[in-house]
Amino acid sequence: MQLASDSFRDRSAMPATHSPQLRWSGVPAGVSSLALLCMDADAPPGGADIFHWSVVDIPPSMAGLDEAASLPLRQGQNDFGQVGYHAPLPPPQQTRHYIFRLYALDVARLALPAPFTGADVLKAIYGHIVDEAQLIGTYTRT
Repeated sequence: MQLASDSFRDRSAMPATHSPQLRWSGVPAGVSSLALLCMDADAPPGGADIFHWSVVDIPPSMAGLDEAASLPLRQGQNDFGQVGYHAPLPPPQQTRHYIFRLYALDVARLALPAPFTGADVLKAIYGHIVDEAQLIGTYTRT
């Protein structure tokens, strides 16, 4: 599976204020759904992952998400207390890496609490991952 974006290239600067456009290809046959997570790869050592976005139960027939999409899909609560995407927010003068990871799953609907978090998604997909792809964006706060 491949994950790419028209908003930024892998390991390059990403948009600051809205969710980026994402597209994927090579979803394996027989997959029941997709799940997308975005997390801060530079979270303090020993600390928990910092989730900026989680989207689940994406139909495998979808080939991507538009920039700043208003999604009719199940989105989780980010680690900033809001449902949906939270833009990059590193400390001043620091560059952070944000991992967008797409998972192909063998289940159509994840069993998740309401509201759910990125950590909940990671637990729910365990044992159901058929394939995965990732894209990394960077952001520097000036």
